[in-house]
Amino acid sequence: MPLVERCVIGVDIEGFSALVERHQLLVQKELDRVLDEAAESTGLPRADWVRQPAGDGELAVLPPDVDLVALVRTFTRELDWRLADHNEDHASARIRLRLAMHTDVVAPGPFGYAGPGLIVLSRLLDAPALRRGLKLAPDEHVVQAVSEPLYRKAVLPQLGGLRPEQFHRTEAVLPGKRFRQDVYLHFPRGGRPAPRAAASPSVLLSLVRTPPAPASASEPVAAPPAPVLQPLPPHVRELVDGVHDALAAGEVGRADRLTTLALLAQANRRSFLRGADAAKLTDTLFAELDGAWSETSGGRWGFGAQRERLAHLVLSGQRPFLDICLALGWRARGDDFIPLYPEFATHADDSGAPFYPTLRDPEHEDGSLWHGEWTATVLATHVRLRDWEG
Repeated sequence: MPLVERCVIGVDIEGFSALVERHQLLVQKELDRVLDEAAESTGLPRADWVRQPAGDGELAVLPPDVDLVALVRTFTRELDWRLADHNEDHASARIRLRLAMHTDVVAPGPFGYAGPGLIVLSRLLDAPALRRGLKLAPDEHVVQAVSEPLYRKAVLPQLGGLRPEQFHRTEAVLPGKRFRQDVYLHFPRGGRPAPRAAASPSVLLSLVRTPPAPASASEPVAAPPAPVLQPLPPHVRELVDGVHDALAAGEVGRADRLTTLALLAQANRRSFLRGADAAKLTDTLFAELDGAWSETSGGRWGFGAQRERLAHLVLSGQRPFLDICLALGWRARGDDFIPLYPEFATHADDSGAPFYPTLRDPEHEDGSLWHGEWTATVLATHVRLRDWEG
């Protein structure tokens, strides 16, 4: 059986499962069209690809002797242009893509190609770093991930307009699959990550905001520097990546507990948050956790949905925790008895409110103080959420 080196690419649609069936069919049809047109314009017709379609994307093995510059630069640019046109015309069925590219060995088999090339490609496509890149760059239609081997071959020679500074190095990490590799992200419309800290491999985007207008023509106000989302500490990063993995696997309860543990870890706390700990919870942490929950639920769960539901509440006085529970669906009535976590979590199935994350820690509910500790954690978190730049 021959073992050959080929370029492989994969695309995956953000939030596909949250679309209604009518929009899923439209998105599939349009994705097929834009891939066809982008490939044809690049000189890489899809008729020559060996494709493995999925409902929300596809993996493909490209033919030998592919022009690497055309693949990495031109195809991505053509794809971005066509997605921009589609998204302008279809606000309710937008297509935002994760695009991964790699070069490695593959072997032909009875059901198509197999081998390390496609395995690594699939891991890159599923990596939280790529998901976060797309989530934190709302103006982008596609975020491209180029593997280390392809980066060395296609980008470092600096031909055809490709330059290393156009790519941002991070790590693709899937702890459950024991996968960790460098990857280079590219944002066609100019999304920029924060400077890469030496102690953390994470890539996070700076958030650019429009500065306020000058008070008068004679008193110009200089635009402030764009604030930057700071990388998470490694031990917090591991927990956040675990939330992404758990939600991708449909393990909502595990993702819920890991969310609480991530907040505790950021504040250097073991079992619950105090009011003074709220200031230690960063915008980065909220943005990443919220992105995971929001994408999974089509916007129904997450910190953003909860904050919107609680916007009218005054989080002080005698009953703020009770009001939060009622607003978020954790209680149906003020006199409800709140059970331990296994029974409590079943209420999410018939709740239209933003139920998750609950900020509960089931492993610390064996003592009499658990309810007070949960109350303190919820209040500290939601007071801080009022100032979250999300």
